[in-house]
Amino acid sequence: ADRWPAWPNRLMSGHFIVLIPADRQARPDHTVLQNVKEALALMAGTDEARVKDFGDRMQFIDCGENLERILCPACGAEAETGWWGHQMDHCWDDETGFDLHAHAMPCCGAPLALDRLTYEPHQGFSRWFVSVRNPGRGPLTPEEHSALERVAGASLAVIYQTY
Repeated sequence: ADRWPAWPNRLMSGHFIVLIPADRQARPDHTVLQNVKEALALMAGTDEARVKDFGDRMQFIDCGENLERILCPACGAEAETGWWGHQMDHCWDDETGFDLHAHAMPCCGAPLALDRLTYEPHQGFSRWFVSVRNPGRGPLTPEEHSALERVAGASLAVIYQTY
């Protein structure tokens, strides 16, 4: 089930709730990911959910049109998008995905990897995700988030995507 279902009006803007591990190295087994998918779909009131597992390939899971800014956690300065884009290109490998090594931040020189930057709203790096098309509901409640973490057996980060 690693393909998107065929949704009507797929080319139109859509909203998605995406779960990734808080620890980018976390690797639950296939059954656990399927259980998280089913629990998320139930909470969203839809069966339009999917699991995507990239194997050992580290991917960037973005928030789409929701991105407001990227900040340096060391000094709070906003990262220039040109610099960030260059670093993203530099860290990408077609076979292994992203190599998340430290770069000197142009604002203060702090050595930080791209996954340590503060993305507003949240984005992240992961080898897998679980997502559901969000049919007009609001964000997950803290209780829902906790319930999904119990199903996953791990801490989860939530990304709200708009395309």
